[in-house]
Amino acid sequence: MNDAFTLGWRYSTGAVSPEELPMAAAELLAAGVGGESPALCELAGRRGRGEHSAELTALLWRAMTELGLPVPDEDFVRRCELHRAAARLTSGECTPSEAAAALWHAAGDHRTVAERRFAAVVDQLCCPDCVDVEPDREGEFRSAALAVTAEPDHELTLSYHPG
Repeated sequence: MNDAFTLGWRYSTGAVSPEELPMAAAELLAAGVGGESPALCELAGRRGRGEHSAELTALLWRAMTELGLPVPDEDFVRRCELHRAAARLTSGECTPSEAAAALWHAAGDHRTVAERRFAAVVDQLCCPDCVDVEPDREGEFRSAALAVTAEPDHELTLSYHPG
């Protein structure tokens, strides 16, 4: 998945703050991504701190348009978060309760059967920590996470770089 699109959806979730956008844009350009976008170049030249977040956001969205990328909508962002939580859980990067906490109250348009199953396990919990204390629920949660990561579009939806 395109790194500029990853920046867009991560910004949409709040994982990247407006003041971090110029550095993120500069890192994309340094990696050879987006040099053909005047808006991304302008964003990379901004300070970030003390600037209006609306201006920085507008530059990011303009850059994505210039690069032919869609601005991620809320449903897609929720799907990305769900795939990220599933990947982190199946890789052992987080515990079931941490994955459940990442999805807590994250209702959305989960398009695939596997996504709906994974989200449904979280919806059945009284709190994220319950998944760790109920062995049957933890097994069901891990199984649902594996199903999400096995989906053909997982890499497209996941689209993030742990770091």
